[in-house]
Amino acid sequence: MSDVDVIVLDVDGGAMLRECLDSIARQTLQPNFVILFDNGSQTPTPNATARSETNLGFAGGVNAALRLATSPFVALINNDVVLDDDWLATVREAIDDKTAAIQTIIRRDAQTIDGAGIDISDGTIRQIVVPIANPWGVSATATLYRRDLLHFDERFFAYYEDVELCARLHEAGWQTRVLPVVKATHRGSQSASRVDAKRLRTRNRYFVARLHRGVGRVPALLWEDGKLLVQGRSSLRGIIQGLFGTMKDER
Repeated sequence: MSDVDVIVLDVDGGAMLRECLDSIARQTLQPNFVILFDNGSQTPTPNATARSETNLGFAGGVNAALRLATSPFVALINNDVVLDDDWLATVREAIDDKTAAIQTIIRRDAQTIDGAGIDISDGTIRQIVVPIANPWGVSATATLYRRDLLHFDERFFAYYEDVELCARLHEAGWQTRVLPVVKATHRGSQSASRVDAKRLRTRNRYFVARLHRGVGRVPALLWEDGKLLVQGRSSLRGIIQGLFGTMKDER
């Protein structure tokens, strides 16, 4: 056993959840406790550790599951992620006293990178798909956190709550790291149809920019959203809520 608990948040994951849990069971470093949290599934998740009758969002669901964790480290694993057998051993060995959160590079398939951290260098906020040195932040897709530093802002509900957490961690003097090795596979946004994903993704980027100076610049975000609106990939309502909303949890 280890000093790591694992949290898997599930919303009707079905077969992909089983693949995720099987990959956790194969880890060369076994977690102390696997917390499977049913976050409002229409069909109850088998063998769930705990359940919510309604979808609390990613932020609220993780925070609720976290109350069951006791180990000093917590690995968040999306239910549509399959870990390589040595993923947990790799991130646990690499985390040091200055690091609050650590991930590996994540593949989409054998030829495609799904995520290699978060970049904010151009004023927008984006997943890195071509690995770079020293990425700004980590994604919560499959990441190891210090338990006492892990808490998401539930006003975000879903999307970019991990970016906001990275900003808080950096402001408090902590580092986040992306290891330059590929150790997990992510199918990508398999639960997005259950929420208004386009609006939330758009809105929450502006929430981050409003909360943390320099993490997302409004002119750059507006310029990008203008182009994405033409392609149907952004939300005008999300832009308005993000810029002028009260920052309360509006699903």
